[in-house]
Parts: sequence; C-alpha cells; structure tokens
Amino acid sequence: MSIQIRAIPSDNLVALAPQLNGLYIQTGSVDHNGRLVTGHFQEARLMEDGQRIAIKLTRYMNGKHVLDSVVVPAGNDPLGNPWRTAIHMPSDSALLAQLDTSASTSVAA
Repeated sequence: MSIQIRAIPSDNLVALAPQLNGLYIQTGSVDHNGRLVTGHFQEARLMEDGQRIAIKLTRYMNGKHVLDSVVVPAGNDPLGNPWRTAIHMPSDSALLAQLDTSASTSVAA
C-alpha cells in the first residue's frame, strides 16, 4: 500500500477528527527530548483561548506505545498562511480524494 502525505490546515483537524482517527500524523512540535511529536491520531479539540488546538495521539516512546498529547497553533502564521499538520494517508483513501478536491477548488476560486 502506498502512502500520501498531505499538510492540512491545523484548524481542519477538529472538523475532520472522525475521519483522521488512527491515521499517522506529524506535527511541527517537539517533545522535551527535542523529538518531533508524531503518532496515530486519536482526537483534536479547539482550546478555550481559540488560538491553539489540543491533539491526542498514541506514539511509540521508550519501548512502548503511550497516549500523548500536543498543542499546535490554530489560525494563521505571521505571514497569513494557515498553520499546518502533516497527515499520512493510504493512496486509496476517500479522505485523500476529498482533500485534493477541496484544495483544487479553493485554488481555482
């Protein structure tokens, strides 16, 4: 099975959470050891301040799978581009086709 990687706006993680469940994600955040926080997506929610998104994921750490969480920025970066999170999906995923369709229509608009 081949895998496609899509960097989607982090704001979309909350709305797409049911479809992303179990998929491998790569955030731009690092843990206390300086390793990128990556793992299998469990859930996402917008935090009370509206500026951050809390993500729960399972990751392999220190020889075992653990439930972990990370906070990623919501909204746009200082240049006006949306903060993004990379999602690894099977090439035949319906979600992949949906994301590609929405990206091409937003570019054309």
